[in-house]
Amino acid sequence: MPIYRPPKPRSGHKAKPSKKRQTYQQGLKAERWAGWILRAKGYGILQRRYKAQGGEIDLIVKKGKSLVFVEVKFRQSLEEALYAITPHNQARIIAASQHYLTQFETSKFETFRYDILAFAPRLGPLPQYQHLEHAFEAF
Repeated sequence: MPIYRPPKPRSGHKAKPSKKRQTYQQGLKAERWAGWILRAKGYGILQRRYKAQGGEIDLIVKKGKSLVFVEVKFRQSLEEALYAITPHNQARIIAASQHYLTQFETSKFETFRYDILAFAPRLGPLPQYQHLEHAFEAF
């Protein structure tokens, strides 16, 4: 019996991306929006998607003498996005930030903090968002 093979998409038609891929793409878009918003607020972007053993930080930014580690979340509501940062997520972000602090010259900064930029859909071209400064503390 021959092996069934699904038909190839017709030229000009793209196969629908998987849910996981759509979620990943939405996350990247939210990180770009976060960068624009933070720059408009006077922050300078130092790193995007900083990866270290044990964690990742979406954005590392500076403003004045403050170094800020920013987690970006996109969910169906702002409340869901804010609650998506669990203690486990916080621990991974903190671990990555501690790695960053040991790898780069950070003595010029007097303070550092953890912020969240939460996004949710809106009917217009841009999403609604909330920037929560000092969202959590390193323990």
